[in-house]
Amino acid sequence: MQNQKGNIGVIVSFIIVVILIGVVIYGLMNKPEKIDSLEGVKNVNSSSVQVNVNNPIDETIKEDSNTSNKNMQTNTRTLKDFTPTSKTTELKKIDLVIGKGDEVKPGATVSVHYTGAVAATGEVFQSSKDFGVDPITFPLSQVIKGWTDGIPGMKIGGTRRLIIPSDQAYGANPPAGAGIPANADLVFDVELIAIK
Repeated sequence: MQNQKGNIGVIVSFIIVVILIGVVIYGLMNKPEKIDSLEGVKNVNSSSVQVNVNNPIDETIKEDSNTSNKNMQTNTRTLKDFTPTSKTTELKKIDLVIGKGDEVKPGATVSVHYTGAVAATGEVFQSSKDFGVDPITFPLSQVIKGWTDGIPGMKIGGTRRLIIPSDQAYGANPPAGAGIPANADLVFDVELIAIK
């Protein structure tokens, strides 16, 4: 009789250990992955527009009295001075601040600050300043086509707004967890800090 009670205790202990191992493995397998919002490339034509509006990148995220309460509840940010647009068919480049330094050539490596939003809503999905004060550095050959085609021609110190059709951004396959809907047109405010 005591031998049976001892066996039951061993079996119960074994089951508890198996359950704990299963919980740990499940937790590790469902760990969120880090997303790089600047990957992916696709093809489309582009056009250029220049507007000189004194609007530094630090002020591109709008928090006004109409959106403050909503933003506190949903933690949503919207792009400053941007009117949402339902659809864009070609890349639009709008210089908000024209830089005075060297000009970016195609294929260059650049250091920038950026704020990215969904064009249909103006809702910000990521800003380089979310990661600290240092700019993000990358070669133009390793980012979405809207950036590859939209950054050249900028000058150091400038800020450019890129309105990018979905087929020059992520198309039907945006990065998981990035807050970007499939087939979404995007808008980025990009401040050029340096050319490497």
